[in-house]
Amino acid sequence: MKKIKNILFSKPFCIIMLICAFIYGLILPFCWGNDPTTETGTLSLLCGTHKPYFWLWVIFTGGGLICNTQYMYNKFAYKSKLLDTLCVLSAVSIICIALTLGHSADSWEPKRIVHWIATGLFIVFIVAAIALFFILERKNHKSFKWLTVCTFLILSTFLVMFAAMGKSALMEMVPLALIEIFLFVINFTPLIKD
Repeated sequence: MKKIKNILFSKPFCIIMLICAFIYGLILPFCWGNDPTTETGTLSLLCGTHKPYFWLWVIFTGGGLICNTQYMYNKFAYKSKLLDTLCVLSAVSIICIALTLGHSADSWEPKRIVHWIATGLFIVFIVAAIALFFILERKNHKSFKWLTVCTFLILSTFLVMFAAMGKSALMEMVPLALIEIFLFVINFTPLIKD
């Protein structure tokens, strides 16, 4: 188990996962003639008939975010059962998103409700896992106050895009790409020192 953990939270693996998540997350919404600016252009509706491609997105995006969040904790020598639990809950949530694909977009059937709840929980858990780390460690690292603000600004892009454009793949793509870049900068550039 320790060997698997060492691989999953290693620098090369985390970089590869972030790069794959970033590229795949920007390409997938345009596949099969999909228009990611429309209400019916979301990944869950697009992949309702292309489920293996969505599962690959789950692996890259969920795996990339969770592994890199854990890498960030390790980089700053921080241990927290609460934050680890939030990471596990975000993994469970994104898996539930994939398991509820193929729901009707026209009615609020139970599968669609679970899909939306799982989506909301994934966002809450992954943002909490990142933001709480900065909040809890802000006294030890001056830059963490600004990183907390950045985390919530990235979350706000989701809300702003949803308010401005309504439901679309763009409101999924842009915040995820920003958080992936954000974690890359924190973990693998000299801008944020441990």
